[in-house]
Amino acid sequence: MNDYIRRNLESGQRCRQWFIDYSSIIPSGSIFETKAAAMTAEVNNLENTAGQQEAAFGEGLSATDVKGSERQDLIDILDPCRNAARAAESDVPGTRDRYRYYRSMTHQALLAAGRSFAAGGATDESLLKSYGAPSGWPALVTAACDAYEAAFGQQDSAKGQSVAKNAEAYAGVIAMNAYKTQIRHFVKIYAANNPGAQAAWKTAAHVELPPKKKDPPTA
Repeated sequence: MNDYIRRNLESGQRCRQWFIDYSSIIPSGSIFETKAAAMTAEVNNLENTAGQQEAAFGEGLSATDVKGSERQDLIDILDPCRNAARAAESDVPGTRDRYRYYRSMTHQALLAAGRSFAAGGATDESLLKSYGAPSGWPALVTAACDAYEAAFGQQDSAKGQSVAKNAEAYAGVIAMNAYKTQIRHFVKIYAANNPGAQAAWKTAAHVELPPKKKDPPTA
């Protein structure tokens, strides 16, 4: 939840409590009561959406960790295959060039390299094994590639959910604040002789401004 949503939600929560604390001011069956109930519902929805957004963000971080783990697993199986190809180069020229990759490759480039290694196993499985590659290395590389690629989807899905919940939260803030603007006028009318209630509403409805950035020190 970003700071803008958090600050507005906190204001909405205070207003919701004001409706409870000053319920005697709100006439039963009035439009004031209807609007207060509607705003309360928006605050409740915004709380739920904010919670879901935080959960989606957490899933995104978890998916990123999984992606990093699966990347390392792929590298761990590519390394001995590449080293075996290098060892075979003197006896079988060209082998080294068929099994190249770099740890700094992008995710997609590394996955493509892994798929290329696995495909090469159709002809070079025995060759690389004889020079030190693990037994059954093409299948091991394929499994590592599959797990790595699956992690991409998990991360993309989590990001998409987070973006969607963020949009829902902004829409919720807009709806909640529209009710708050209307209710401000009802408070002035129905709490005209209750300065304490008016002051409490003003405090509840206030949305804190973000802290100002400090100017850099001058020389």
